[in-house]
Amino acid sequence: MLSKLILLAALYTAQFLPTTFFIQTVPIFMRQQNMSLDAIGFLSFLILPSALKFLWSPFIDRYHIPKLGHYRGWIIVFQLLLAIVTFGCAFIDIENNFNILIICMFCAFLFASSQDIATDALAVNLLEPKERGIGNAVQSGGNIFGAIIGGGGVLILLDRIGWKYSLIIMSMIMLLTLIPVFFYPEAVNKKPKQSNFFKSYFQPFITFLSRPKALPWLLVLVLYMGGEMMSGTMLRPLFVDRGLSLSEIGVMLGIVSYSVRIISAFMAGVLITKLGRINSLILFGLAASIATLLYIIPASGVSNLPILYAVTITVNALQGMAYTALLSAMMDKCDRQTAATDYTLQVSVVYIGGVAASMLSGKIATATGYVGMFIISAAVSLLSVLVIFQFFRKVAVERT
Repeated sequence: MLSKLILLAALYTAQFLPTTFFIQTVPIFMRQQNMSLDAIGFLSFLILPSALKFLWSPFIDRYHIPKLGHYRGWIIVFQLLLAIVTFGCAFIDIENNFNILIICMFCAFLFASSQDIATDALAVNLLEPKERGIGNAVQSGGNIFGAIIGGGGVLILLDRIGWKYSLIIMSMIMLLTLIPVFFYPEAVNKKPKQSNFFKSYFQPFITFLSRPKALPWLLVLVLYMGGEMMSGTMLRPLFVDRGLSLSEIGVMLGIVSYSVRIISAFMAGVLITKLGRINSLILFGLAASIATLLYIIPASGVSNLPILYAVTITVNALQGMAYTALLSAMMDKCDRQTAATDYTLQVSVVYIGGVAASMLSGKIATATGYVGMFIISAAVSLLSVLVIFQFFRKVAVERT
């Protein structure tokens, strides 16, 4: 069990390292250059590969790279490409070649999303149902630890040693996280290939969508994290407007708050086993929705650091628990033979809701102010909880 958790922790850490750095650093840089909230919100198109990756997930389910295992081979290839792109970004003059940076960032998100397809499929096949509570806590914790390094540690390095060396260090860390993968001897299970390629491509999607209450579940996925991504997109520009420095934002949001999310993810992993998936989704989702309203405090003009720390720690702790519950419920919806497609389809729907919410967040903040935007983001998350309560509160999601 321990070797499984180390492997998953390393992989989920790696994919969030550069993407969190880019998605958190660039909005701060843009706001410091007095760019509009609309423009910052539109930057969320970079996570479009995460929303559309279900389109190529059947290929990763169907094909494998010879001598490297099935999902293991794809992980190695895409993570190496991710490290190379990150290393290349170190040599870009971001002030004079911002468009080139955006293209490289898009490639980084593309490779990270593709690595995530294979990693999620590997996790579905690796973890037994009874292991999924703690396994998903490690998944969530790995994501957050990557965000701590990329969105906190490297952000502080950026303030002290500059762009070039910060990204070189980050690319080296990503290569180190590949070490557990090389020691994992994944067996290749030969899967029956249908003669009709197009039929075999669409069949996993048709099968998933034909399941009972599939459409209400997709609606939950669109909304559940949408509110969090909406508020998270505008939080950093808000803190810039409140006069916080790059290092202060990096420590608060990139290290302290994300560290709290790791702790809360493991707490959630234990509680999910006792409460069940649906009860956890409802309770944690409700708490996270209400907690989002605490962002109204800095939006109203408060810039006192202890108060800001208290707000961000509280919100992130509850959001981390909700996110872990969602991951566990999503994994239960997967078939082992089409794990990459089933899980990736759900993740893509989550990101579709997140991309839409994030891109709208700038327009909403411009129209209503930060306070109105945070109220709307809380309402979006709360709506997802109501859908869960209406359609799934009597459904036993856990597989025995």
